[in-house]
Formats: sequence, structure tokens, C-alpha cells
Amino acid sequence: MKAKLAALGAVLVLTAAAMVGFIAWQLREHREGPAERPEISAFTHGTVIHAAPYQYCDKNKLNQCDPLGHTVELVVNAHEPVQLSIDGRIAKAPWMLSRIYAPVGDVDHKRAESSVYRDHRTAVTIPTVDNEGRRLLGLEIKLPTVVQTETGDLIEVTHAIWSVATVWKN
Repeated sequence: MKAKLAALGAVLVLTAAAMVGFIAWQLREHREGPAERPEISAFTHGTVIHAAPYQYCDKNKLNQCDPLGHTVELVVNAHEPVQLSIDGRIAKAPWMLSRIYAPVGDVDHKRAESSVYRDHRTAVTIPTVDNEGRRLLGLEIKLPTVVQTETGDLIEVTHAIWSVATVWKN
């Protein structure tokens, strides 16, 4: 009988300790808020902008996403490139940069150029005018993840996006 009471007492003590730990963790999480999301920054012509994620989903639970963010605008000209800076938390995984260009006055004929960086790169220089004279309309940084479908196939999906639109200054 004493052994059963001792075992029951130990279980109650462990349960109480676990509950106290869980409550303390929840209070800390509530007080501090969710983890800060990584940002990107872009610099050109003496101006720097910082962009929070446009879309950010848990890479392990893709249906758990933050509310959609905003596309940030950056004023550019034809003479100075954009210096893009990537948070180290983004750069430690492979990430994709998409640059969208279009001929002057003809945004219906957009052309996207994409690069994937696997080398932990945290900075990229982006020309505002490409080799064919098209202007940079915007750029997106994407963090992909691989998921397994119900049929067992592995596919790549994006779980985070940062978006910058250019505003042209003559």
C-alpha cells in the first residue's frame, strides 16, 4: 500500500512540475510574442528599405501561416543598382531570388529571371536595367521547402516570401 501511495505521489509531483513548466512557457511566449520573422533590406540611391515577409508559413505545417504582409516599394533609377541584403536566418537555407523586368512602358511583356543561392550568401547586387534595356519592376525572395504528397511524391513549395516593388524615378 505504501509503495502505491509513493508511486501516486511521485506521479502527482511530476504532473504538477510539468504543468508549471508549460504554464511558464505559455506566459513567456505570450509576453514576448511570437518569434520575430527575418527581414530583407534593399539599398539604392541613398535610400534603404526593410521588408518583413509578405507570406510566412511554418515550414513543417504549411497551413499555419501569418496574415499576409505587404509589398514594400523602393525608388530606383537606371544608373544605380539595388543592393539586396538577406538576413542570415534566410541565407542559411537555399533561397531563391526572382527579378521581374519589363520593357519601358510595356508591363504586359514581363520577364522573370530567377537564381537559387545555396552558398549562405547574404548580399546580392541587382541591376535596375537588364542587358536588353528592360526595367526592374520588382523582386521576390522565396524560401522553399520539400513536402511529401499523399501519393508519396516529393515536391518543392514556398513557405516564405519577401516582396519589393520598384518605383521609377527619372
